[in-house]
Amino acid sequence: MDIIATFCPKYKDRPQIAKVVEKNRKGYSIHWMTGTYSGPWSVAKKKDGRKKVPWVDTVKESDIIYKKITLTSGQKLSNKVVQTLRALYATKDASKK
Repeated sequence: MDIIATFCPKYKDRPQIAKVVEKNRKGYSIHWMTGTYSGPWSVAKKKDGRKKVPWVDTVKESDIIYKKITLTSGQKLSNKVVQTLRALYATKDASKK
């Protein structure tokens, strides 16, 4: 499954990374991931009653700013991906103002 980055101005202080579950008519069904530019990434969980389940959402193709992200063996973003994401987020943020 591919890992993608989306642009969400509300959460611009950290990358918005998600694992694609499937492509459908409305866009992409995703599992959000949690992590930082320098730390490891894992699937984000939310509470559903007493248990924790993957945080599932749907995003439009137009919200995706970077596709085919690969994580290192330590589940981290590579330096090249970090630099690319920072540049993309800065560009998107500047164009939204």
